[in-house]
Amino acid sequence: MASTKPIRQSTAAAAARKRAAAKPPVLPGDLDFEPVRIAADDDVPEERVPLFYIGDDEYTIPKSIPRGVALQYLRHASEVGHEVATAPLLIRVLGEDAYLALEQSRAMTGEQLEKIVDIIIKQALGEQEKEGKARRG
Repeated sequence: MASTKPIRQSTAAAAARKRAAAKPPVLPGDLDFEPVRIAADDDVPEERVPLFYIGDDEYTIPKSIPRGVALQYLRHASEVGHEVATAPLLIRVLGEDAYLALEQSRAMTGEQLEKIVDIIIKQALGEQEKEGKARRG
């Protein structure tokens, strides 16, 4: 019967693996591009703008939807289709309260919902959506 004790690696073998894994630093002159610097989330204020009203209650979306939201939507849409991926996009952009307000509205028409969805997708995808339509057309 085989032993259940883990096999100990030699200290020399572990040190050799660490040396092999350590990569020499990349100097700026070694690259033919400049690294992209993305601001920390705390450095990016979120300005919101009105999207719709239910009665006198205003519901807003970010004026500029983060590109990561678009990437998440596109990945999800590629897995399950755009129709199924739309609800999580709406919840992420609108927030839970605004989404629930829409969900519970008896007065909202199909045309109004379609307009809200179209605006959010257009804002989230920006130029990507326009380019996709141009290629499809």
